[in-house]
Amino acid sequence: MPDTTKIEAIVDFVTRYPETTASRRICRELFGAGREKVSPEFSKELFESLTKTESSVVDSYYYLIR
Repeated sequence: MPDTTKIEAIVDFVTRYPETTASRRICRELFGAGREKVSPEFSKELFESLTKTESSVVDSYYYLIR
């Protein structure tokens, strides 16, 4: 299971900066398309998707936002 601290950092970054290239890439890879609006529901959905994602992918997303 991926590190929860890294997942929370990714969710926080994407929620705060949805228009960045990194955020758009993460959304595109997880959901097939970028997200137009960030909402509390989206943040929850992103968190749940990341917890089901391989640790190596979460690590790469974490590296991308740092």
